[in-house]
Amino acid sequence: MAMTPGPELQAAIDAAYDVFAAYRRPGRLEAAPTRDPDRILADLTSAPLRELNSERISYYAGKAMTTVGDDRDYRHFLPRLLELAAQKDCGDMGTDPEELARKTVHGDFKKWPRDERAAVIGVFTAAARQAIGEALDQATPEPWLIGLGELGESVSPLLQAWLAATSVDAGLHLVEAVRSEAFRSDRDAPTQSHPEALAVRLWLRGPAVRERLEALLFEVPEDETWRVEAALIESAMTD
Repeated sequence: MAMTPGPELQAAIDAAYDVFAAYRRPGRLEAAPTRDPDRILADLTSAPLRELNSERISYYAGKAMTTVGDDRDYRHFLPRLLELAAQKDCGDMGTDPEELARKTVHGDFKKWPRDERAAVIGVFTAAARQAIGEALDQATPEPWLIGLGELGESVSPLLQAWLAATSVDAGLHLVEAVRSEAFRSDRDAPTQSHPEALAVRLWLRGPAVRERLEALLFEVPEDETWRVEAALIESAMTD
């Protein structure tokens, strides 16, 4: 799936680049020799930041701060990671919105300056809002909403906007999110998830969403009713 950032999302991404521009590209990375930090750095410096592709940055993104580099290194690359996550919609290791949020929290996000926190939250919020209205094969809002929850942000307004959206695509996004949650066991969720992230998952299993799915049965094209019916069955099984 690929989502082309609209004006609001692109403005949020650009703002993130501006805010984090103070963090210079690292000249070396602290890492265990088994991680081959020189190779990782060679990949990361192979192109200007805004031109780094996912193949060059995804390995670092998955290992950042846990076994490679520190939070200041991460903050230099974070705008590009956010941009790739928005463009590719959860495509690669380290650029899945949920993982990005957890990585950011691991970097002591709560202690970052207010403008840095606002920039990250701005991208997640804009991406979630845009994804709700995208075609089913273009994006999915669920990972962005859970990511916002992992960052400790209340997502209630966005959840209500999703529920109130009248487009068939927004409804089918809800269907796919419910089905995704039905197949995700509680053991699959990170044990340290923020309560706001867990609240998104509980909401997807709740009565308001089920009521919306029931109404959606009469709105979707006939060849999509099976998808809604499956979500309703799977939702009932999670009770």
